[in-house]
Amino acid sequence: MAMNEYVRSKHLFPSYKTYFKGQALLSDYLNRPYTNYRLAKGDYDVFHQTNFGTYCLKSLGNKPMVTTYHDSNMSTYDAHPEIVERQRASLARADAVICVSHNTKSDMLNLFDLDEHKVHVVYHGIEIPDMSVLNPQRLFDYPYILYVGRRSAYKNFARLARAFAVIHEKYPEIHLVCTSQSFSNDELMLFRQLRIISVVHSIAADELTMQRLYRDALLFVFPSLYEGFGMPILEAWSCNCPVVLSDASCFPEIAGDAASYFKADDIDDMVKSILNVVNSDELMRTLVERGCARVRQFSWETTAEKHLRLYETLI
Repeated sequence: MAMNEYVRSKHLFPSYKTYFKGQALLSDYLNRPYTNYRLAKGDYDVFHQTNFGTYCLKSLGNKPMVTTYHDSNMSTYDAHPEIVERQRASLARADAVICVSHNTKSDMLNLFDLDEHKVHVVYHGIEIPDMSVLNPQRLFDYPYILYVGRRSAYKNFARLARAFAVIHEKYPEIHLVCTSQSFSNDELMLFRQLRIISVVHSIAADELTMQRLYRDALLFVFPSLYEGFGMPILEAWSCNCPVVLSDASCFPEIAGDAASYFKADDIDDMVKSILNVVNSDELMRTLVERGCARVRQFSWETTAEKHLRLYETLI
């Protein structure tokens, strides 16, 4: 959930405390002329583009530009050719490109004709939360498996639902809790067909609620066919939650030995991997211990320092 604390504290741009319909369009309408105005003044050393908006490239003049490439979904699983063309123009203009994983870097270089020497891998970071300040009360009384984020096709959620139906048949007390948007009619129909509609739940969660959900979950499962980085992995680790992942894309690179893996397209393997964790307190403890150790390799301080060093090479 984007909170925009930095934008508000620095008075950089009008921000909104609550969401309203049309907010994104209004922000974009206001942001474009303001961005061009600030860029044309030239009162900066480096411009770091974050959303592939090409409307501002002419205002840059010869100032150095960095752009971040998060994943190749717009070219593959969630195809948007019009956005890919903006990506192509931005990547060509950029003096340096940051990718959030080596897997993402490889994908990008396969899709775009770029000089590899200007591409740099910088991992995301995370701030370890103070779990002692959280409300100790559970949000759900029953044991549950946690799924976080959107449920687009490449997220592989339908296979997870089918895997969970098998798990629920063996362990009727276990529920599935999902964050983000409410379930669609198609998803509700699938749950009815699988006879799990009473044990699958959707919750809208802010940052503190997310931490409580991770803390109390049996495990966090991430079945995606593709991700650029996988920020929820770090979130789960930081809240002492065991992590179970598909073996696809960047996941082995990011998670290493601090996760249990399954084949992304194999429902039976998904069931097996999840139940291996559910049925083993020792494996749960091992995954939590490894996650706590590995998450410390991903700090915002390190991320910021690598960005700063890159900026300095361009000035």
